[in-house]
Amino acid sequence: MNAFGSVRLAYRNETPADRGPHGELWARCSQSVDASGSPAGKPQWRLVNPARQLACMRQLRCQIGFCTAETDRGYVFLAGSAEGAAHRGGEPVRTAQPPVCLKHVRPAIELCPHLRKGHVAFRARATSLWGVVGSRYRLSALGLEPLPAEHDDAPVPYGHPQVGWFLASQLVRELRDYEVVNLDDLVPAT
Repeated sequence: MNAFGSVRLAYRNETPADRGPHGELWARCSQSVDASGSPAGKPQWRLVNPARQLACMRQLRCQIGFCTAETDRGYVFLAGSAEGAAHRGGEPVRTAQPPVCLKHVRPAIELCPHLRKGHVAFRARATSLWGVVGSRYRLSALGLEPLPAEHDDAPVPYGHPQVGWFLASQLVRELRDYEVVNLDDLVPAT
């Protein structure tokens, strides 16, 4: 139960670190960190670490090196060619992929099997937190139960009435004031 008396999903031994920027509950997962407490190690593309993804998206850090991803003209976000083809120019783009710094644009494509098949690069001057991806639960007569997994890929926007019954695993940003860019214009091939 939250401070307003609403029932919601919670851990028995919950800490403030278990909640995201809008009070959503986050999946717990261990991760390697360096001496400064920053995520360390190579990203494992099929096994998105919720804590690392959340930190990269909240702080707009590079998904590869956890360094600042800001460029002099915004942030670079990569999407698979299928996701990029689905966007309509001028409309907001929603992504769960953290940005990449210019140093790591090409390594991101080389390391990610999904991006190697084709990609689109967006340079965004304005982004905002939009919602989360994860697993939905409900309270039934039998207790807490997950909803069917086919709903797990659909992002849930902040403010959605079910966000309190959601176990988040990825933060979604909405890109506005962006342009589709050619990577060769950003980072010349070596």
